[in-house]
Amino acid sequence: MAYHQNSSVDSTKLIIGNCKIESAATSGGTYVNLGAGIVNSAVHNIVKYDVEAGNAPDPVEGVADETFTISGELIEYDGSVLSACMGGIISCTVTSVLSTVTGGGASTITERAFKLTNTRMVSGVTKETIFIAYKATFDTGPSFTFKSDNDADPVTTMPFTITGKLDSTRTAGDQLYTITKWLS
Repeated sequence: MAYHQNSSVDSTKLIIGNCKIESAATSGGTYVNLGAGIVNSAVHNIVKYDVEAGNAPDPVEGVADETFTISGELIEYDGSVLSACMGGIISCTVTSVLSTVTGGGASTITERAFKLTNTRMVSGVTKETIFIAYKATFDTGPSFTFKSDNDADPVTTMPFTITGKLDSTRTAGDQLYTITKWLS
């Protein structure tokens, strides 16, 4: 028989399911939905530093660098959406019958805001948890993982990693990301 360390779970503290992922030029801008897929993780990464004393405890410890990483996979390919969200490293031309993505030769990449939205129902009321990375870029250009035509799930996936960096134009302590969760 199982032994439980806690007698109950507070379901209002759970994040259930996955997230919609969107991008905008700034966190207050108009967001573009990247499409169907899965967000695998959202991680606040820190690189610590310490000053070492050879004959005493370390006197100073701190944070040398911070990033916020979002990883996942898309299954919907839309060249216009990818072009809009990749900060200028690719472009897309659309005609009435063709969508053509071109890449290569970019010397800069423009940071964008990325938003993850998790929507759930609590006692018949819609609740959201929203993650926003203020200043982020894709770590690679478009990437495709092809599958066999005979695979049980033959849909090609597009894995991605997005890395958010500190935005020094924001208030200290609010420079990398926010997580907002509606409680009532």
